[in-house]
Order: sequence, then C-alpha cells, then structure tokens
Amino acid sequence: MLKNPVIILVSPQLGENIGACARAMKNFGLNVLRIVSPRDGWPNKKACSAAVGAVDLIESAQIYDNLKDAVADLEFIYATTCIARTMNKEYVLSKELHRNFNYKIKTGILFGRENCGLTNKEITFANKIITIETDPNFASLNIAQAVLVVCYEIFKSVTRPDLSNIQDLATKEEIGFFYDHLLNMLDNANFFKIYEKKEAMQRNILNIFSRIDKLSKSEVQTLRGIIKALEPKVDNKPL
Repeated sequence: MLKNPVIILVSPQLGENIGACARAMKNFGLNVLRIVSPRDGWPNKKACSAAVGAVDLIESAQIYDNLKDAVADLEFIYATTCIARTMNKEYVLSKELHRNFNYKIKTGILFGRENCGLTNKEITFANKIITIETDPNFASLNIAQAVLVVCYEIFKSVTRPDLSNIQDLATKEEIGFFYDHLLNMLDNANFFKIYEKKEAMQRNILNIFSRIDKLSKSEVQTLRGIIKALEPKVDNKPL
C-alpha cells in the first residue's frame, strides 16, 4: 500500500461516492484519504457500505473543516478539473501523470464536489492541474470515476525514488505563513488600492508562487527575511 499521494475529497456530497472513491484507491494501492467538510457529516454509514473491501480506508479517513488545514503538511498539490481555468498553472494530462509524479515529496491530489468541482480559490492551493482525457463534448465524470483514473495512472509510476538530490521542501503550512506575511505587508503598504480588485490581485500573487514546484524550507525562510528587511523601520528615538 502507498502512503503517497494523499487523496483529498473537497466537500463531497454523497456517502456512496466517498465509499466508491475509497474502493478505487485500494484497487491501485493508495491508502491515505482526507475529506474536507463532507456535506452529510461523518461518520457515514453509506460510505462504509459502498466501500466494500476498502472499509479500512473509510475508518482511517482524516476529516477536516477546511482545505487549508487539510493540505498544511503537504509539499506539492495537484487539483483535478475538466474545466479550463483563467489562471496561469501548468496542466498535466492524466496519461502523463506517471511520468510527472514524484514519490519523494509528500503530495496531495484534490477532487471537488460532485455537482460543481473545485472553486478557483481552492485551486490556488495547487501547484499543477490534472485533466483527464475525455471527449470534450462530455467531460464530466463521477468523482469515483475520476479518482479511479488518477489512481491507476499513478500506480503505473516507477516507484523507485527520484535520484536527484534536493533540500527538505517547505510544507504548505510554512508557505502559507509566507503568503500571510507577504499579503499583510502589501496591505499595510496600500498596494491593494482598489478594494474591488483586491481578492483577484491576491489570488494572482499566490498563483505566481504556487507555480514554483520545489520551494525548500530555507528558501521560504529567505523570502520571509526579504519581506522583513523591506518593512519600514520605526524610529523610537526620543524627541
């Protein structure tokens, strides 16, 4: 069984679909399931019924109230969507995933709601986007079908660790602290002059940094040091 990647279901609606996702994961050797805000609460008897032989994945599933906490300890994130998004992120076709995937870093794969998928804000957490090859005239898949395809493609990957020598990568939590530091300083400097554009500008800034695949812990510390060095100095000299 594989502990990497982590499969993350964001606000799934039906227990039956959660169970079917767990079954698809176990078919291809994945065993870490995280669920963010399941609509019908947790635990869910229908999820257990649908999981059949994968009930252990349901019982060990980690439940989160929000996506930020669900990805905090991860180093790399993929988001799945069949809809073209207006954001500058690299797309990976599912058939190429086994060549793109790196087992050496702790990775999460996001799957959205059955009726509308992931929001643009949720996709900003991702470094890259996975798109499953389907007929463009009918691209919508059931969430369990999508999980099955992606898990299969990862299962085809060479499980031998990457031989490249890299530093310890920053977790999403550490990168999140950097984002908060940066956005707070920009806010204090009145960078976001037009309130109506503030959210879009912040999203663009986060997307710029999320395209960097391998930010190390020391690099994030350096970035935070740069921001701190640029903060205005307070003159405490007596008058």
